[in-house]
Amino acid sequence: MSTFKKITLKLFVLLILFNGNLYAKQIPNSFADLAEKLLPSVVNISTTQTIRTQAIPFPFQFPPGSPFEDMFKEFSTPQKRKASALGSGFIIDAKGIVVTNNHVIKGAEDIIVRVEGDKEYIEYKAKVIGADPLSDIAVLKIESSDKFVPVKLGDSD
Repeated sequence: MSTFKKITLKLFVLLILFNGNLYAKQIPNSFADLAEKLLPSVVNISTTQTIRTQAIPFPFQFPPGSPFEDMFKEFSTPQKRKASALGSGFIIDAKGIVVTNNHVIKGAEDIIVRVEGDKEYIEYKAKVIGADPLSDIAVLKIESSDKFVPVKLGDSD
């Protein structure tokens, strides 16, 4: 290969590398940098719901007045208990629209969203405005007129 062709090839490669770097987006130096940048947009979600247990029928009856009758009475009556679930999500709109997993909010009676404030987390109530169990995605609306910091979604192209 002639000297001219070698120099031309090297210049061409350098031009491609230099041109590619001009359009490359800056990436964070570490995961900590990325996390710090996104922290205002990431939320913690906690939910509560009432669970009703089914009665367990016994295949036999205890004799009236038997000590076992009182002991096992609670197993034959339905019970209620509070259950909670925890999850996370991210804010996608400054008005307080949050995306999370559907399994976190499914059947929830109360939804609390915690957003990082200046020195501590701030709690807000939220309501479900959309859910898709098949893709396990849910959309919440924080019940507040405060402005929030949304994540910047990337372009798939």
